[in-house]
Amino acid sequence: MFNKILYTTALVAASFIFNVCAFEINLNTLHLTNADKNSKVNSMLDAYGMNYETVRLPVTTLTLENNNVALYNAIVVEDATQEMLATIRNQIEDYQRKYKVRVAYLNCEPDPYFGFKSSTKSISERDFVELTKEGLELAKKYQMNGKDVKFKSGTCVPNAQHECDKYYHYMVEINNDIVPLLKYNNTESYGGGIVKTKDIESIHFFNSNIESTIAPFVAHLWISWTNYGIIDGFRRLYLSTQVDDFFISNPFDAQKGTEFRTSIQDMKNLAKWEKEIASERMPKGSQYKVELAFNGWYVLKTADHKHSIAVDWTLYGKPRDYVKPLSEVGSHKFPEEIDSDWDDAALRKDELYNYFAKNPEAQDDFYWLTHTFSHHNLDYASYHDADVEISLNVKMADDPYLGMYKRDCFSPHSIVCPEISGLHNGHALQAFTANKVNYGVGDTSRRDLDPDNWYFPLVTNQTTSNFDDFLIIPRIPTEMYWDCSTVDQILTLYKKKSGGKETTWEAHLQKEADSHVKNFLELRHDPYMFHEGNLRNADVGEFDVQGVKGQFGLLQQWVERIVIEIKKYLDWPLITKKMDDLVETYKTRISQKQCMPKYTMVVDDSSMTISEIKVASTNGECNVPLFAIRDTKFDESTVDSIEQIGDEPATAWIKATTEPKSVKFTNDIKWNDDSFTELFISLWYITFLFIKLK
Repeated sequence: MFNKILYTTALVAASFIFNVCAFEINLNTLHLTNADKNSKVNSMLDAYGMNYETVRLPVTTLTLENNNVALYNAIVVEDATQEMLATIRNQIEDYQRKYKVRVAYLNCEPDPYFGFKSSTKSISERDFVELTKEGLELAKKYQMNGKDVKFKSGTCVPNAQHECDKYYHYMVEINNDIVPLLKYNNTESYGGGIVKTKDIESIHFFNSNIESTIAPFVAHLWISWTNYGIIDGFRRLYLSTQVDDFFISNPFDAQKGTEFRTSIQDMKNLAKWEKEIASERMPKGSQYKVELAFNGWYVLKTADHKHSIAVDWTLYGKPRDYVKPLSEVGSHKFPEEIDSDWDDAALRKDELYNYFAKNPEAQDDFYWLTHTFSHHNLDYASYHDADVEISLNVKMADDPYLGMYKRDCFSPHSIVCPEISGLHNGHALQAFTANKVNYGVGDTSRRDLDPDNWYFPLVTNQTTSNFDDFLIIPRIPTEMYWDCSTVDQILTLYKKKSGGKETTWEAHLQKEADSHVKNFLELRHDPYMFHEGNLRNADVGEFDVQGVKGQFGLLQQWVERIVIEIKKYLDWPLITKKMDDLVETYKTRISQKQCMPKYTMVVDDSSMTISEIKVASTNGECNVPLFAIRDTKFDESTVDSIEQIGDEPATAWIKATTEPKSVKFTNDIKWNDDSFTELFISLWYITFLFIKLK
């Protein structure tokens, strides 16, 4: 009995000593900001799905600890003046010393205190910056590139008059103790560096954080660096190219005799190209497929079989944001009784249908979803008409016709609405959900379908649509115009749309690359909009896309050019998910927002070794990520799953509940030692594959 009491006492004492010798720190970023125009800082934290709190400057004091818990593992200060910083510097630096927390200073007024000797405040767009040798080394550490890239200084904030309000950046001179990261072209001025003094580390970037290429690029640097590579979030590039109007024959610019419909050879070439670009020209681990949104009525029309039901093409002239009252029945274009007992043998007169019908190998070259049966606009559709549009297209997709509806290549719960219509029509949404279609795509060029936050879907309600809880994910239009199948047609239509202004094909592709690479840098998951004619490739001749030569159609050239542009900045795998699965990534973000996860790291006070990361939800359950760019791997027994693609560091997924879960690593790592080598991840990946194959 006495021995038992002694043993228990020893355990209690040991536990007490452990608690005294360890500290807890929340994985939570404190964002202190004086920015007043279109800052990308919050959105980049949102891009990863990280926890953060924003405090407006100026402030005189900060709450950084509570009940002996450090509340923030990283601090970001944006657009602060020297005066603002002087007020809170001592408190921030004391906190840094105590918990080894790093700080990012973003476009703050250069302060001699940190070793910045002199500076110039500029609004010039001609101020280009490049990564220094040290900057390139830091980028490589996080699987990023940037070599030979001349970054434009973002200076333009569009105003209501569609003109530029100029925004500033700084050009600074630095002392020899600062590690330079960005240098301005042909000058001795710098745009960023790392400062290490007196056990305090900070990273400084002097570019503006408005819409630009450089702002999201350097955000990946400062996010990874300030967090020592342990990030309460997720990093993934998704590339989804959705092709509307499949099976339709569209004319160019409404000119009769110019109709084009994709051929079997087009599709065979496309399937071969998908595999080639994914394995040869995209980053390691990439997986890419084109997604086809099809209209089944055009199979009937091409086969000349029972197609007379879709002859009423009346337009009702409603504005695109018209919210159709449920008291109004709407259009009634389809008869009550429809003969949809189609003859598969008759449909096979359509060669394209014949190629894909009940052909799993050909179907699996692509992803598929519905674009409605006839492509009628649904803004004023009755329930009956919308139900016909969905149910007949589902019937065409299912057995005994195409035979793909129940296969993994198909997204049965998603739709691309024709002309992105019907999303404000409660009757249409009722018909969609009655046919198990719960998700649609919007159009980012339309404000009425924009979510408040690009990383979340727009969820319909009674105000937007007279219907609750239909999910609309953002989708981005391209300038591969819907009725074009050749380069010459694109250039002709561009001239017409731009009031006679001409361009070259190379310049047109460059403009697309410059515009859309920012979406990938911002980790946007939006699909991209294309149309059936953009697939034409069998008879177009050879094209050279910056050294990549091939018989490429419009979509292929767009993707080739975008991939080249992405790889200038990032070496992360590009992944295509079919739309049902892509929507799940948005739903995961919704559940995370609702459950409010909390990550708390337990660190040994003397060795700084991380003993565990406690993960819990505040409300309910949700699946949450933990990303580690470190020379370690997660203890698989402490997490629910591990996602690792190509040379990417692993992401652990944890089902968070109100009861904390203890996540651990397989080897000892220090909180303030962010060592990471590609050799480690390569060995980890080989081991991972070996275990999987066994």
